[in-house]
Amino acid sequence: MDRDLVRDIARGVIGQVTPRELTLFRRRSDAFFKDPEAELNAARKSLRARPKEELLAWGSSEAVVALTPFALAVVQGVLVSLTESLATSAIDRSREGVARLLRRVLRRPAAEEATPNAPGTTSAAEEPLTAEQLGTMHARARELALAMDLEEDAALQLADALVEELRP
Repeated sequence: MDRDLVRDIARGVIGQVTPRELTLFRRRSDAFFKDPEAELNAARKSLRARPKEELLAWGSSEAVVALTPFALAVVQGVLVSLTESLATSAIDRSREGVARLLRRVLRRPAAEEATPNAPGTTSAAEEPLTAEQLGTMHARARELALAMDLEEDAALQLADALVEELRP
């Protein structure tokens, strides 16, 4: 996965959820990419040592530092899922294009065949994320965050911020 893309989106998520953490974001993200499991384990340990009401505030710098590895892991997981979904869509579109090409080569065009990327149409790469895709990404982000032992409220905050960051 493109680390710069993950970092860029996660920075936006952190900026929405807890802007004070941005001063430490680069250092924490560098540490995450060197050893994700160690960073997540340290973050989990930090979260377990805190009272629940302090965790929900995300206000103190120590509690906030624990959020960066989770945000990076959630963003990375959601982007992997989205990449797989887009790849499947591209394969399906490629099959359709190859079928049209085959018909042209064999000089047997389909009656409904239209010119690909005719004026006024967009390719899959240019289409914004749909509400359904954003909903799927929200659910995946929440699921990943919960699987990493984040509380429901924190998981929802991350998922909401991620979707907001990716909204067109």
